[in-house]
Amino acid sequence: MKIFQVSTGGNNKFSPWTKEFWLKILVMTVAIIIVSLTSLAHINSPIDALLAALIISLLNAFLKPLLSLFSLPLIAITFGLFMLIINALIVLLTSKILSPGFYVKGFGDAFLFSIVVTILSFVLELPGKIKRMKDSMFPNNNDSQQEKKEDNHFTDYEDVTEQENRQEDKTDKD
Repeated sequence: MKIFQVSTGGNNKFSPWTKEFWLKILVMTVAIIIVSLTSLAHINSPIDALLAALIISLLNAFLKPLLSLFSLPLIAITFGLFMLIINALIVLLTSKILSPGFYVKGFGDAFLFSIVVTILSFVLELPGKIKRMKDSMFPNNNDSQQEKKEDNHFTDYEDVTEQENRQEDKTDKD
C-alpha cells in the first residue's frame, strides 16, 4: 500500500506499512522500557511504551522536519546540537499527549531521555544494520552466478585499429 507515504528527504520515506517501520517502533519501545527503569520517565505499561514510541515516530516524521526548517539558523550556529533540543521538545509533547501513561517530568529529563533512547535504539538496531551491510558487500552466490550468465551474453571486443589503419593507408595512396 503506497497510499500513505511521505518523503522526508533522500531515500528515507515514511510509510507505516513497512516492516522496517514496525521494527523501529519495536526497538524504540524496548529502549523506552529500559529508560523507564531510570528516573527519567514513567510508563504504566508496555502498551504505553509502544504508544509513546509510535507517537514519537509520527512526530519525528511530520513535526521534526518543520521544526528543523524553522530553526535552521540555530542548527547551523550550534553545529547541529540544537537538534537535541528539538528531540527533547518532541518527547515533552509526547508526554503531554500520553500524560497518564507516559510521563516525563521536565525539559532536562526529556533532554536526557531523548539522548539515552537514541543511543539505546542505535545499539539495539546495530545487529540488523551490520547484517544489511554484510549482505550488500557480499551478495549471495546465486547473484554472482546470475551476473556471470549475463556477462556471457556480450560479445568479445573486436580490435578494429588494423582495419582503420589499412583504410587510411588506402586513402593516403590514392
